[in-house]
Amino acid sequence: MRRILTSFILSTALMKALPLLGEKFTKTLMMRERIGAHASQDRMVAARFQAPLNVTGKIPAVIMLHNGSGVNYRGIYYAAALNTAGIATLEIDQYGGRGINPGGAKPIEVLSDVAAASRLLAGRAEVDPERIGLTGMSFGGIETMLLMTKRYSDTALGQGRHVKAALALYPVCFRYNHVPGFEFMNLVEASLRIFVGTNDDLDDGQAPCEALVGALPPPEKARVSLRIFANATHAFDGFEGATEVMDPLAHRGQGGIMRIRPNPDAREQARNDLVQFFTRALK
Repeated sequence: MRRILTSFILSTALMKALPLLGEKFTKTLMMRERIGAHASQDRMVAARFQAPLNVTGKIPAVIMLHNGSGVNYRGIYYAAALNTAGIATLEIDQYGGRGINPGGAKPIEVLSDVAAASRLLAGRAEVDPERIGLTGMSFGGIETMLLMTKRYSDTALGQGRHVKAALALYPVCFRYNHVPGFEFMNLVEASLRIFVGTNDDLDDGQAPCEALVGALPPPEKARVSLRIFANATHAFDGFEGATEVMDPLAHRGQGGIMRIRPNPDAREQARNDLVQFFTRALK
């Protein structure tokens, strides 16, 4: 069984990725994960910790999971907004510590990072361990969705343990309950919010997310909310230029072109909604 160590060391490896924030605002940590029975099998995973300045008392925190391309400016964009609202953030680099390139891992294979992150945050004096949330984009959004099920939450975090609230950005809804390992049922008792665009070429719009939420039993459906962004593609909150890529998951697994079009209006709306959601859910 995979075990997670709770010992961590400080590092400056990711500071270059955050030039706009001061050192007192940001710390880069290395999480040590034990993936076997011996210390020689330990793996170090980098995570960037950000917390508001001049805040007294324990504060909530949100674990952040990047998309399939790895750590990028979107994480900084959301983290800074959460920090301004009085919420700490911990963004994990799920590729760097494993020495893999984008696409080199499946979401299910890296869920243990969230357990390590939860233990790291729980051990920090400024963080309230009972108010830890989770958010992820695309690849990370899939992880977020899976960790809202008792099956994966119990396996990764421990029996009966789960995050207090979660938000999944464009998490490829068509796959759940249709692909083995992507069962989305028997949810933990926590709030979940989902963002998806009407022009998302992986899901061919919002219909799969609407159907997924609509099929939940009433008690679970009451804890899940869906925000649909008009004229928004997959990864609509990006800062890079518009592009098109061939993706085997496009058009509900049929394969084809996936459009990525940054949408500044939708991006700002998503940021504001995300902050409002976690402010309420983690109070």
